[in-house]
Amino acid sequence: MVFDRCRNEGCQIQVYDLETGELAAYQSPQNERWTMGKYSYDGKKIAFSVIPIKPNDELDLGAMQIAVMDADGKNYKKVTTGPGAKLYPAFSHNGKKILYACAARIRESGKTPASNYDAWEVDLTKGKQTQLTFYKYFYMGNLTYFPDDERFIFYGDRPSVFEGMRAYPNEEAFIVKMRELNRQGKSIGGVVVMKGKELVVPNPYNKYPPETFAKKPLLSKDGSVMIYEKSQSGKFYLYSPDGNHRLAVHGGPSVSVAISPDVELFAMIAADSTTIDTFTVQDGKRKQILYLSCAPKKIQNWENTRPEIKSLEKMMPDKPSLIINR
Repeated sequence: MVFDRCRNEGCQIQVYDLETGELAAYQSPQNERWTMGKYSYDGKKIAFSVIPIKPNDELDLGAMQIAVMDADGKNYKKVTTGPGAKLYPAFSHNGKKILYACAARIRESGKTPASNYDAWEVDLTKGKQTQLTFYKYFYMGNLTYFPDDERFIFYGDRPSVFEGMRAYPNEEAFIVKMRELNRQGKSIGGVVVMKGKELVVPNPYNKYPPETFAKKPLLSKDGSVMIYEKSQSGKFYLYSPDGNHRLAVHGGPSVSVAISPDVELFAMIAADSTTIDTFTVQDGKRKQILYLSCAPKKIQNWENTRPEIKSLEKMMPDKPSLIINR
């Protein structure tokens, strides 16, 4: 598993081996923070976001770039240029492109540091950056290519522009337009599928139970399986074209989720950021609970914890045994 971990001494992209329990890390230079690492499908490279650190120790979100390097830490290279907060990089299946979200606006206040997100891709052989969506989302994430490396899926929250119509100051008219698009199978909010710069119509993921807002789409490597979160319930379902979706995992509130390429395992960082929980998708059972910052004996009501849960618990090492790119 690849994840971000921040301690008093700084932040790292860390790599945990579920079988051996070994913890390794990629260490960024002092003037950069590396974050949101993701391996290529063949495991030979890793893509990640680079945040410059200003002399006053503030993060320069507006100057973020996407970078790649070999999995062994060699050949580090930034592959994007220009302004904007660039996040959630994901390799194409052939390893020649990277899909990512770019926020055009850095917010001066509020809990959300950036907005006006759109999807971009960079061609690693030509160095060309291409904007793929033009909807200016308040937030977007979970960007993933289908196996053809042309179609991609993502989660888009609160688009604010469509074909020249803006949400502000025309909020009521914009809402009417969004409802019309939904009826036509052209929704640009929630789980969205694109092919290059064009919407895939009708959206192949458009059948959900009433009062369900689908979030955090997770796509298998072969593109045959999609798992989504129902609203903000912490319940993740296997999507079925007939609308009869099966509950796959009920993990509770989370800040980050992922599946293995073969969809055998599901992992989530809990909302309180104290554990990484893994589940087997086939039966939805917890496989392991990894504590990140506090030993189990210090947990409230530890003595009353069910034995079947205690047997799954394990402490994550405090420090990595290997700095991969040293």
